[in-house]
Amino acid sequence: MAVDNHKLTPVLIGIHLVALPMYTRLPPYVLLLIVSFTIWTLLIIADRTKQPISFVRILLAMAVLASLLVSYGSIFGQAPGTAMLLMLSFLKLFEMKSKRDVLLVIFLGYFLLATNFFHSQSPWVAVYVFVVVIYLTSLLIIFSDRLSSTSFKTRIKISARMTMQAIPLMLILFVLFPRIPGPLWSLPKDVKSAMTGVGDEMSPGSINNLISSGAVAFRVQFKGEAPEQKDLYWRGVVLSHYDGHTWTRDDAPAQLQPSVTYRGADAKIIDYTIMLEPHGRKWLYSLETLVANEGAYVVTRELQVLANEKIKSVLFYTMNSNLHAVNEGLNEEGKKKNLSLPQRLNQRTIALAKQLRLKAGNEIAFVDLVLDYFRTQPFSYTLSPPLLGDNAMDDFIFNSQRGFCEHYSSAFVYLMRSAGVPARVVVGYQGGTINPVDDYMIVRQSDAHAWTEIWLDDKGWVRIDPTAAVSPDRIDYGIANAGLEEARLPSFLVSNSEFLLQLRYTIDSFNHNWNKWVVGFNDKKQKQLFELLGVDDIDKATLFSWMVLAMTLSGGLLALWIFNRSGKKSRRDVAAYYYDVFCQKLEKAGLFKAPSESANEFLARVVQVVPELEQKASFITHCYQRIRYGGHDSEDQKKQFVHAVKQFQLVRTAKKREALK
Repeated sequence: MAVDNHKLTPVLIGIHLVALPMYTRLPPYVLLLIVSFTIWTLLIIADRTKQPISFVRILLAMAVLASLLVSYGSIFGQAPGTAMLLMLSFLKLFEMKSKRDVLLVIFLGYFLLATNFFHSQSPWVAVYVFVVVIYLTSLLIIFSDRLSSTSFKTRIKISARMTMQAIPLMLILFVLFPRIPGPLWSLPKDVKSAMTGVGDEMSPGSINNLISSGAVAFRVQFKGEAPEQKDLYWRGVVLSHYDGHTWTRDDAPAQLQPSVTYRGADAKIIDYTIMLEPHGRKWLYSLETLVANEGAYVVTRELQVLANEKIKSVLFYTMNSNLHAVNEGLNEEGKKKNLSLPQRLNQRTIALAKQLRLKAGNEIAFVDLVLDYFRTQPFSYTLSPPLLGDNAMDDFIFNSQRGFCEHYSSAFVYLMRSAGVPARVVVGYQGGTINPVDDYMIVRQSDAHAWTEIWLDDKGWVRIDPTAAVSPDRIDYGIANAGLEEARLPSFLVSNSEFLLQLRYTIDSFNHNWNKWVVGFNDKKQKQLFELLGVDDIDKATLFSWMVLAMTLSGGLLALWIFNRSGKKSRRDVAAYYYDVFCQKLEKAGLFKAPSESANEFLARVVQVVPELEQKASFITHCYQRIRYGGHDSEDQKKQFVHAVKQFQLVRTAKKREALK
């Protein structure tokens, strides 16, 4: 049976609702094709053009493939695969030959809707997906209702009721489905996958560009009291190689392990759990100095914590740190690496370093002199530093003297290496804000920071933060109190509204608990849940058996409730429903029943306008009145009434249409 083109409008709307969260991520060529397909479909619906022939559809499919190759360089991977399925959904609207074609598009819409969780598992996305599922289900009702007897409002109500009835089954699957560590499937790596947060290299401007973002980098739950603000250095990546413009990683060989020591009164361990937001890279963040971690993570010689895969979903992990622990890992190869400098660059900086080193006499005094140089010279801490030339260190130290943390850490390491002191840059976050609603710490992208480490023979690697010499308030009180340009900071940091601040904390608390108990409900949390219920060492086979049993029982109870509810329908329900169907059929012919009009009055008016309907309309009206008001509710009576309504049709000739007008 051919599909009425006018029924494609709600399907087209459904595809756009499915794709709405994707539009900000789709490349221009793909968006251009989607807009073109949409306009073409609207012209078909309006009978302004016909569906394209097979040859044209083949050309359009080739255009889809070309746009994917130009935009992504491949048709494989999450992003190009999702974009291809989306565009094919629009293309399918050009060959709607049967109901099966429509159902294919709708079911593809369900799948595409689920792909939104590849990019965000926030509660707001979940609510949006839930609403669109209701709409897509209402589309199934449209194409299952051959008599077109349901209104949009009725279809939405039925769809919402069906979705709500599925929630108990969904909860059973969520709690009892055996959890498998890691993702359920692996997809090819995207050629152009989006990344957020701190990167694995640092150049002028790479960190201060993050400061205007209020996005959450991670949340921290301390087991006990949180350290002071000045001690909150969240270590991410260590950068040892410098080419004159950019600092990059140059990790020690994997077989070299870190050498961390701590003793006596300084042996207090800080226990904390981090909920890391997806950032598309492998490294994790830890409070300096890491001494132990729970999980299969690699800890490098530089005390970087690396996961096996890129972090593409919310990750929970527990760490142990000690503020006074020392990393004593450095060999000759590492020493050489952390003393290297690009040749024939920044000669004035090198000369300054040698001058201060000669004046100092020892390494600790030299560090103090360099920091004092930053304090006493007219250096300023700013988010809008000028561009630097080829001799970037000379330009910064002797000319502009305006920069952000990456400028000061880079200059400090350069000065240290120039004087023979091994040094390197560490990039991560500094600080954090306690959420008073739920008593956990929020670390945002605006807390991104760079600092340095120097090697002292009798102390190991020692953290030095040159930014503290220029802007001590940045370290002691956070980025909001560093005296930076307010226009570049996130609005919530400079807002004076207590109401908005409290609202933001409340929303973040909701997000935190959603991630903790829904997104983060993994195999460990599932095991902990059953241990709380007194069930220890439950295996996956038992879980699966319980799940099947619970699904069977809940499905049976749900079916029993539905049948019982339908069996208890009153005479009024059956009569009113099918009488409404009868009235809706007459409405299509221009005969509308007034709210104040009785059934007999409406019948008289119908017979007056279309006399040949008298027999059928009278039979339906009288059956309706007998069932609803007269107590004649026998099964035979109801069957005759329902059959008469379903068979009722208003045949309209040109003459009759004129009479109706």
